Amino acid sequence: MDIDVKLLKGLAQDKEIPFDVLVGAIESALLIAYHRTDGSYRRARVKLDENGHVTVWAKEDPADLEEGQEPKEFDDTPSGFGRIAATTAKQVILQRLRDAEDDKTFGEYAGHEGDVVTGVVQQGKDPKNVLVDIGKLEAIL
Repeated sequence: MDIDVKLLKGLAQDKEIPFDVLVGAIESALLIAYHRTDGSYRRARVKLDENGHVTVWAKEDPADLEEGQEPKEFDDTPSGFGRIAATTAKQVILQRLRDAEDDKTFGEYAGHEGDVVTGVVQQGKDPKNVLVDIGKLEAIL
């Protein structure tokens, strides 16, 4: 399985998310998808290299080995993850992107706690809450 690295770098730049965070999200999403396939190994990791090639590295279970043998790591990349795995990976990636964007936004405004900021006051659906548009996000008072 190959992923277009140029596209990932463009996405990271557009969303202003560090590239390694995006790669980590993809690797963890693909690992979850791998664990949902039949015959997957419990001790596995996913590696996305600089060329965009995805490899699933699985490790033998020590309980299945004879005494004194070291568990070996081997390439266990499935020939096709399938539709369910692709859907799972997509959901996890989107959630991780949202989390990264939230962390970035929180980081931008965390230093402004206690400061006076300007914004446009708006009325929300709940009359007890007042929405204030302060640029890139809305705050609830």
